Amino acid sequence: MGAIHETEVSGWEKWWQVELALYLNDHDDVADWNMEERFFTDLRRSVEKDSIAIDLCFRRKRCSKDSMIYLELKQDADWKRCMDKLLRDALKVSDAQTRSQEGDAVRSFFVAGIYPSIPKVEVHDYVEKRLEELAIDWDVMDTKFISNTPYGFTMF
Repeated sequence: MGAIHETEVSGWEKWWQVELALYLNDHDDVADWNMEERFFTDLRRSVEKDSIAIDLCFRRKRCSKDSMIYLELKQDADWKRCMDKLLRDALKVSDAQTRSQEGDAVRSFFVAGIYPSIPKVEVHDYVEKRLEELAIDWDVMDTKFISNTPYGFTMF
């Protein structure tokens, strides 16, 4: 990631998705995974699109075969813009039906973003305020600094 920062490469979100998919593919505790799983939207709540796609999903071994953990990933050079994109994705998923077009149920849904590091408290204060404004339910949020890089990582 140091080279990404030094050369000012942007738009590496898809690369991150592929790297995470490869990691899941080789992980001993992961039974299945998929990228860009599609969901129909609940047209009573959202009329923008009739379907959405979530970046990545996986199922751990010894868990229900039709229940997946879904993850939407974002990367941005501006931390607030990154958080706003994550919040939009959380809203997008709240308008989706509870089963994918493949028939898998949403066991859990998370959004995760990478951005240039700033103090954790600033990120959490901003996100908590926006989550409340948007009436998005959330249980856990965490921010970590990615060692040996100038980046931070937030997930909720």
